[in-house]
Amino acid sequence: MSVTQTGAFGSSSGAAGSAAVEGVAGIAVVVLTILGLGHVVPVFLVAIALIIAGIALLAQGATIAAEYARLLSGRSDLIVPVGNNSAWSLALLAGGAGIVLGILALLNVEPIQLVAIGVIALGGGLIISSGPTAQTAMLKSEAATADEGFRRMAAEAASASVMSQGMVGLTAVVLGILSLAGFSSLALILIALLTMGVFLLANGTAVSGVMLSIFRR
Repeated sequence: MSVTQTGAFGSSSGAAGSAAVEGVAGIAVVVLTILGLGHVVPVFLVAIALIIAGIALLAQGATIAAEYARLLSGRSDLIVPVGNNSAWSLALLAGGAGIVLGILALLNVEPIQLVAIGVIALGGGLIISSGPTAQTAMLKSEAATADEGFRRMAAEAASASVMSQGMVGLTAVVLGILSLAGFSSLALILIALLTMGVFLLANGTAVSGVMLSIFRR
C-alpha cells in the first residue's frame, strides 16, 4: 500500500513540477513577446521567447511521456495507439529543435528565418502530442478516483485541452509559414509565440488545478 502511495505521490509531484514550468514559461513568453511587439529589441526577445517555449515543450513532453508509460504498465486491457511513442519522440525533438534554433538566432545566424522555422517546429510538436496528452490525462483521472462524475469532468477537460492545443499548434505552423514567405515576418512570429505563451500559462494553471483537486480527494 505504501509503495502505491509513494508512486502516486511521485507521479503527482512530477506533473505538478511540469505544470509549474509551463506556467512560468508561459508568463515569460507572454511578457517577452509583448515587449517585442512594442519594438523593444524584438529580434533578441523573440529568440529568447523561442528558447523558453522550447524548454517548456521539452519538459511537458518528457513528463507526460513518463506518465504515459507508467500508467500503461500492467494495463493489458488497454489498446494503445501504435503511433503514440513516435508522437512523443517527435514532440521532444520539436522542443529540442526550438531551443537549438533559438540559440542560433541569438548568434545572428539568419535570426528571423530560424525563429520562424522554430515556431513551425513547436507548433507541429503541439499538434502531434495533443492526442497522447489527452489520453494520458484520462488515464490519470481513472487511476486517481473511481468517482464517475470526476472522470466525466476530466474527459471533458481533456477534450477541450486537445482542441485548444491543436488549434494553438496549427496557428503557430500557419503563422510560421507565412513569416517564411515574407508576410510581416517578425510580427507574425511574435504573435505565434504570444499565442503559445498564453496556452502554456493556461495549460499550466489548469493542470495545477486538477492536481490540487486530486490531492484533496
